[in-house]
Amino acid sequence: MSRPVTPADLRTIQTVAAEEARRLGRSLGLLPQDRDDLRQDLLVDLLSRLPAYDPARGTLGAFARVCMRHAALRIGEQYRQRRRRAHTVSLDDGLAGSEELTFADVLTEADSYGSWCGQPSDAFAALERHLDLERAVGAIDPEDHPLCAALSRHTPHEFGEQRTMPRMRIYRRIREIRLRLLAAGIPSAA
Repeated sequence: MSRPVTPADLRTIQTVAAEEARRLGRSLGLLPQDRDDLRQDLLVDLLSRLPAYDPARGTLGAFARVCMRHAALRIGEQYRQRRRRAHTVSLDDGLAGSEELTFADVLTEADSYGSWCGQPSDAFAALERHLDLERAVGAIDPEDHPLCAALSRHTPHEFGEQRTMPRMRIYRRIREIRLRLLAAGIPSAA
């Protein structure tokens, strides 16, 4: 390019990049915030090709549109290849051989989205935890429930500093709670 880029040229280039990023983002099914990354990729590609621009052959806008359209095709194909390699599956995707069932329809609880994210999904373990909690609540004296609630937010030392209960009494109550839980069959976690 023999002449410097003017502010009008920059506006034209920015407009073309935004249009191409929006078009590519729609075709790839991307969120609007991801389109800004596409726009930047298109601009970087154009900057590398700008020395080949010849004003005698056409306008900068037309050159930018052709370069960005070609770059959008390349970027789109790379994105689709990465998506195919990642084997991403939408829960709304239809199953092969069935016109009415989706992938979400055949997931068991153990295969749920939560389990894919690392959350426990074992129904038996959840039931056992629920029963253990009921047994623990039954083993703890109702007068100790406020103490347990306070200790879920503070350490025994911090709770003692609030001077709502003497520190020695707090530790004695904790020891008695632990013994009651152990007698109910719930061992200490630590």
